[in-house]
Formats: sequence, structure tokens, C-alpha cells
Amino acid sequence: MRPIVLVLIVVALGAAILTAFLATRFLASVQQQQPAQTAEQAVVTGVEEVLVAARDINPGDVLVDTDFRWEQWPKAAIDPRFTLKSAAGEDPLAPFRDTMARRAIMTGEPMAATAIVKQGDAGITSAVLAPGMRSVTIDVSPRTGAAGLILPNDHVDIFLVSNIRDMARVPEDVGRDILSQTAVEAIMRDIKVVAVNQSLTRPEGTGPGINAQTVTMEVTSEQAQKVLVASQMGQIVLALRSWARNDAAAEADAKAPLFVTDRSTSKVLDDLMGGVGDQEMFQMPSENDHQETSPAPKVATQSIRINRGGAVTVESLGQ
Repeated sequence: MRPIVLVLIVVALGAAILTAFLATRFLASVQQQQPAQTAEQAVVTGVEEVLVAARDINPGDVLVDTDFRWEQWPKAAIDPRFTLKSAAGEDPLAPFRDTMARRAIMTGEPMAATAIVKQGDAGITSAVLAPGMRSVTIDVSPRTGAAGLILPNDHVDIFLVSNIRDMARVPEDVGRDILSQTAVEAIMRDIKVVAVNQSLTRPEGTGPGINAQTVTMEVTSEQAQKVLVASQMGQIVLALRSWARNDAAAEADAKAPLFVTDRSTSKVLDDLMGGVGDQEMFQMPSENDHQETSPAPKVATQSIRINRGGAVTVESLGQ
């Protein structure tokens, strides 16, 4: 090989190595300068560390240190109600520790004093209620309270189980067997549970349910009156609803019957009772039926109006 060719090859290799070295040094210097530039930009734009929720917090939840975290916010977006790390004292979490959430707080939402209430303060339950709402409490058992699986912040349907023969005051000698005896009606749907027993949250260390004796619900004034009346008319049973909210659930509620009776539930019972519906007219023989000279029995009927949670039906009774 000619000497000039060897010289050119050596020069080319040296140039390549030098180029790679210089490129490596340049990239390293850029990476070192980038954090410094980021810090400078933060100073220019203005950033503060704000105390925010570290999880979704439900109304009535007792707050602990793990429920909070610090997050950088632009100074231009900071509200005076926010808690700033730079302005906080030695223990910035002290005003929020062991307090209760007054309302729902979403993950990443800045913590404000208006969103909490101190435990033991008067009116803690009223602080959890939505504006204009009331609380009403009913007694429950494992059978009527979904086996204790109903927890605070769940939603339930309220059913009334009653003896409609006694409720309508049907006399013993006037066709009681023709009427249904037991009826179940939905008096309210999708009602929020505020507390179980005297707890606004599920006690720590418990299983999936609570041994409930009472359930307190959030209702309107009219609904509270209906619940109190229903508690005197029969037995109240709560049915736990799914958290899911969609069109299918709303459609199912719209199609659900207002009430169900024993005869509409049991075909056997309906057949044994003659197959006459609860709302159909029927006749009872009069005393003239026992007279041989009477060409035909005289029939008299009496109608009774029954209000089942706002749905009025007419039950016809013979006299």
C-alpha cells in the first residue's frame, strides 16, 4: 500500500475519534446545565408547595398524616385559603391532623380549613349533611339492615313490609281471605346513609360490615316524615344499592313496581284464593241469600282507598 494512503487513513481515524470525544463532552455539559435551568425557571415563574389531599376523602373520614402530601403550585394559581409550606409553622399538618372531612375531597385538591371540622365540635353531623337536608334514624337488625354490610356514605332503597288487611282495617267477617295479607312497597330509592350506629365512618379494625343497631340517613323534610309514618305502619327494610350510576340503573328504577303483594309473588296462593286479583271487584252475598222467598241475592259493595307511598289503589269489599 502506498504511504500516502496510510497517512490519510490515520488522519481520518483521528478525526473521527476527536469528533466522538467532543460530542460526548457537549452532551454531558448540556445534561448538567438542564437542572440548573429548571431551578432558575421555577424562581422566575414563582412556585409554592401547597398541602393537598393524597387520596379521595369521603365526608366524615378522620384525617391522618398519610392523607396529605405537598405539591408544587404556581403562585398565580394559589388561593389565600390554601396551606403553604413556606408559611406554615413547625408542624404544618397540625391544623388538619385528627380532624374530619366536612365534604368530599378529591385527590390533589388543596386542603382548606373550610373542608374540615374538628372532632368533638358541636354540629359535626349537621356539617356533613347537604344544605337543606335532614337526618332520620331507624332501628335495624341483621335481616333488615343488609346483614350489617351497609356503611356510612352508602346508598340504600327503603322498603315497607306491612299487613294490608290490618292496615285497611278489614273486618274478620268480610272477605279477609280474598285480599292479600302481606305487601312490600318501595317508599324511597337511592337514599344516602350518613351514619351507622353513632359512627360517621367505618371503625378501623372491623371487617367488611358493622354490627348495626341504627342507621341514620340523609333525607328531605318530607321524606323524613314518610319514614316516621312508615315505621309505625310496619317493618322498614333497607336494601343496599350499587355505587355504579348509569342509565341502566335509572331505567331499572323507573320500571320497578311500587309495591308487590303475596298474591302477585306466589302463583300458588293466587290460585288457591280463586285467581281474583287484589284490585278486582268481588261480591259478597247478603242476608237475603238465606231466605227461600228471595229470587236473587242482593249484593252491596264497599270500596277502600289505600295509599301506598303515594300510589293510591282501591280495594273493594263486600258488605
